[in-house]
Amino acid sequence: MIPNSVSALKARYRPKPPDLPPEIWLIIFDHATYVPGIFIPEIYEYSGTLGHCFNRYHRPLIRRALVTKRSLVRVCRQWWLLAVPFLYKSIFIGRGRCLSSLAITLALSVGGKGVLPGTRPLGSYTKRLDIAIRDNSRPNSDENLDLLAEVIRHLQNLAVVSVDITAPRYISLDMPDTVMDALAYAGSSLKIIDWAAPCLLPRCRSLQNLVNKTQLHILQCPFPLHGPRDPMDNCVLSSCTTLAITSNHMYRMSSTQLPALRELIYPPWMPGPPLDRFLERHGKKLTSVHLSWSTSIGFRDQIHLLATHCPNLRRLTITLTFWGLLDACIIELVPIEFLCLCCWKTQSSTNTYKIAFATLTRLKDVMPTLRVIRFAHYSNVNELLMNHRKALLPALELLSGSNVRLEDHEGRLLSGIVELPIHEDLAHLFSLRLFNRPACVKCGPVMRS
Repeated sequence: MIPNSVSALKARYRPKPPDLPPEIWLIIFDHATYVPGIFIPEIYEYSGTLGHCFNRYHRPLIRRALVTKRSLVRVCRQWWLLAVPFLYKSIFIGRGRCLSSLAITLALSVGGKGVLPGTRPLGSYTKRLDIAIRDNSRPNSDENLDLLAEVIRHLQNLAVVSVDITAPRYISLDMPDTVMDALAYAGSSLKIIDWAAPCLLPRCRSLQNLVNKTQLHILQCPFPLHGPRDPMDNCVLSSCTTLAITSNHMYRMSSTQLPALRELIYPPWMPGPPLDRFLERHGKKLTSVHLSWSTSIGFRDQIHLLATHCPNLRRLTITLTFWGLLDACIIELVPIEFLCLCCWKTQSSTNTYKIAFATLTRLKDVMPTLRVIRFAHYSNVNELLMNHRKALLPALELLSGSNVRLEDHEGRLLSGIVELPIHEDLAHLFSLRLFNRPACVKCGPVMRS
């Protein structure tokens, strides 16, 4: 190469990263790739909203952080060594064709290839796995699932698994036993499993085997399962604090089989009698319940059951199809401290929000125990800030002299956000708070060991 060539001059004057101690770089990388609420213990604060609602907000942040991580490992050899644990801490599987190369990379690292001598295998850094396959190509579906099982076997420290598959070809398929066995291989490290979509659902027996071999804190699979349902007489979920499942056998489990249960997420299509029997057995332990209301039928009965069987209930989360279903006369029957609301209908009118806030203002007057009202869905908060300040500002004024906090989806006071100019409050709403991370994270009303 000619010494005075353009490429030589660029190489000569290429900027070098500043010489900082590795500990400082690790702190910088941690802040640069931070996504709030996706790892333990922060994710426990979102236990009642896991699923599609949680993923719709956090998945873009996870993918954006993944781009940053991939860039960091390509800067230089030193940065590669420092940033690799961040790259593999969270694995996002968005396309089936990526599984082959990922499985090979993880397998080679177990034998010391692709990593420095004396360092850990790449899979040992992984704490979270998102299975979000969305490509529609039909070839090698079975092969992809076999590769998925192979990938999971290398993730011995896996703690959080989210399954939210949208590819149509997987709707009619069950999750293979090989994948469920691989998840069970993680053992005591696996704490949270969340099926957010009715694709690749596990067979009932496979799910039962999985919960027997792990120490899950959160089990969420609110969809009907296939296959024979064995009795759960010999199954003990000693660490399970949050349960969202449609299996009737789970609802027949005794109090000694679910000793740590504190939170119930009740699917909207479950029949009434199982909830009656379940609350008779476990209601005294429950501190949090999540209900879904799509019609006005049965609301009062559900609330009466909670008022009768759940004397220690502190938190109630209600998912509404539209804001018109919100009824203060029903909610006031349970003396809760924390009311969490989520509405699937978007583009509601200002008048609709005014009526909803009038209902919440009434709750402030008739429920002396109420301390927090939170809008759990980020789209509801976004809609309020952008389009319905005429409804929000009077409500904040009425609540300003009370003990009730009105919060956004991340627990921030709405009164503090609306005081900013609109371009600043939206930036505040969707910011990652990279350099303003909490020193400690509260796990809400559900206590975990």
